[in-house]
Amino acid sequence: MASRDYLDFQRQRAEEAIARFLDKADLSPTPLADAVRHAVIPGGKRIRPVITLAASEAVATNDGDPDAALAAAVAIELLHSYTLVHDDLPAMDNSPMRRGQPSVHAKFGEANAVLAGDALQALAFSAIAAPSSLPPARAIRLAQVLSRAAVGVVRGQTEDLSASPLDEPRLGFILAHKTGDLFSAAAELGAIAGGAPDDEVASLATFGAELGMAFQIIDDIFDVPSDPNAAPEPSSCLRIWTPDKARSMAAFHTREAVAHLMDIPGTPASAALSDLAESLLARIE
Repeated sequence: MASRDYLDFQRQRAEEAIARFLDKADLSPTPLADAVRHAVIPGGKRIRPVITLAASEAVATNDGDPDAALAAAVAIELLHSYTLVHDDLPAMDNSPMRRGQPSVHAKFGEANAVLAGDALQALAFSAIAAPSSLPPARAIRLAQVLSRAAVGVVRGQTEDLSASPLDEPRLGFILAHKTGDLFSAAAELGAIAGGAPDDEVASLATFGAELGMAFQIIDDIFDVPSDPNAAPEPSSCLRIWTPDKARSMAAFHTREAVAHLMDIPGTPASAALSDLAESLLARIE
């Protein structure tokens, strides 16, 4: 199976699993259910859950648990959705649109958006705890990785909102935590669910962290204002880097990500992860 077909297959698996999970969740009253579904469905590219599923298959052992990998994929996307809902709030980025439609607060009001985000974070932990087949120690480890990512994103967002002048240390912190932590967790969760040894778990976690940083730099490049007189967003890498430097740094972090896949046995899944990284970079080349 070609990498694109493989990634599309995993994206579809994630979409179906997310829909099944939300169908079973008690989200009454109706305003909460509607706001949560609006935040999650229809989704974006589902890059994070795809990474989770591919990472699990890249390291799959007899000790792996496909159900746990699918649950982790759902969890990482619900956690990501919560961060977007809160990131769009008037107190944060005040974004009226998300994924081509009104953001949750624009459609349902600020209070319902706060509550929907709160629910999504709790649902992420409910999802990851769902498989009954997991040994307790591994279930705890998965929850710890998800928790660390959740706190990491908040740390990154807090720094993003700081009024301090942007410099390379601040930018690196924001890239590593606001975006990198979720990508890192996506890959690490998959590796743990797949039964990988600790060295492969660490390699995939670093792959995700580097890919997340490259992803955010690429996103900043695409988010450059159309008005040449308008300044980039306050935390954009283009505040301190030229576009050429930004492209160079995106390429650097992509190379670092792919290099850590060399520690993983060659499989169609690991090849697909490498191709995913290269395809994201190709958008700006």
